[in-house]
Amino acid sequence: MELRDGMELELAVSRLALGGRGVARLDGLVVFVDGGLPGAQVRARVTRVRKGFAEAEVTETLVPSPRAVAPECPHFGVCGGCLWQDLDYGEQLFWKREQVAETLTRLGGLSGVEVAPAVASPRLYGYRNKMEFAFAGRLHLGLHERRRPGRVLDIETCRLMAPWASEVVGFVRDWCRDSGLAAFDARTGKGVWRHLVLRESAATGKRLAHLITGPARAAGDKVRELGEAIQERFPEVTSVAHSVRRAPTAVAVGERQVFVRGAGRLEEAVGSVRLAVSPDAFVQTNTEAAQALYALVAQAAGGDAQGAAWDLYCGCGGISLTLAPHFELVHGVEADERAIEDAKVSATLSGIENCVFHAQDAARAMADLAATRPATVVLDPPRAGAAPDVLAGILAAAPTRVVYVSCNPATLARDLKILSDQYQVTSVTPVDLFPHTAHIECVAALVARGSE
Repeated sequence: MELRDGMELELAVSRLALGGRGVARLDGLVVFVDGGLPGAQVRARVTRVRKGFAEAEVTETLVPSPRAVAPECPHFGVCGGCLWQDLDYGEQLFWKREQVAETLTRLGGLSGVEVAPAVASPRLYGYRNKMEFAFAGRLHLGLHERRRPGRVLDIETCRLMAPWASEVVGFVRDWCRDSGLAAFDARTGKGVWRHLVLRESAATGKRLAHLITGPARAAGDKVRELGEAIQERFPEVTSVAHSVRRAPTAVAVGERQVFVRGAGRLEEAVGSVRLAVSPDAFVQTNTEAAQALYALVAQAAGGDAQGAAWDLYCGCGGISLTLAPHFELVHGVEADERAIEDAKVSATLSGIENCVFHAQDAARAMADLAATRPATVVLDPPRAGAAPDVLAGILAAAPTRVVYVSCNPATLARDLKILSDQYQVTSVTPVDLFPHTAHIECVAALVARGSE
């Protein structure tokens, strides 16, 4: 059968692919099915045809998956925040583990690697300590739609964060509509409102609202007014920050901070570590699951009372501080100077004195630190994975252990393949920080060949 865009097909979904879509086959052709769950029979409309595969969207479920469940959010299916609220949680964990194992084999050629069962999140809803909401048009505020990601859905509730966040979103949406200022338009560079980021500390219960705008002159005074209004209506929001972003890319990170009302930082706890969290800080967004992640990292890293550890891409220092009791010295490396300032404050809050933090590119820092001869190197790079010169630096430093924390199984497989000539991958453990989504976090443990 020759497939064309818009065709309706009846398909049997057999599995879930990396990224969250169902997989079906038609006359030997792979069809990736948005909304398809394993074991379901569906009617789907073809949206794209490429050499060797096609893409489609479910229009009707003819026979439901035996592991299907009722989603809890009224926006599910339209909102792009979740993909799998309609799939039993145990089944979600099963497929995340399967996707990691398949990706390591297919992309990394690492067929003999032990992939452990995925570690479950302690909470399935309300688990996020941070949410990013986008503005659009005149005037929407919410999350991007699942099948039309260029559009923003005005959500009334979001089950991924505590209910207070939805209340703040509704209040800010109404206030901004009344302000007379439009959302930022990346095509023209005009407009004001870009993102609202909400954070909450599980340790203290304090909350932070971060408004990111375009560089329009009208923004400053209006955001100050809005900040006052938020704190008057929601006194538990102890800090309000305003940042400006000129770049057209829709990323909820400010390039320049304009002002902060309140303390400007939250204090979070992950295990025994206390973290200072600034408005733009990167910390794991599922605090309870992050404790399991940090424990796995510490176990894989081992320890050396007379040796050093390097923590590359260290962010605000959570992993560095977790490693500190097990090494004589820990060097945390992060290119973002603001994150390094947070890391230093975090060390003080945690009462830890044997961590040194470096605001440097990872490859350059490794060259400067070469004389420390690390016993262990931990790296937690962004989704794009580690830069080639960083991997080369690790191989040159030749630590006994490497621990790779990854949020992208595809780049993890690529990078482990590079390291595998010198290191044996002893285990990979998925940790589910993001229930109901296709995101997968992993901890990979590597040991130098011949060291044991």
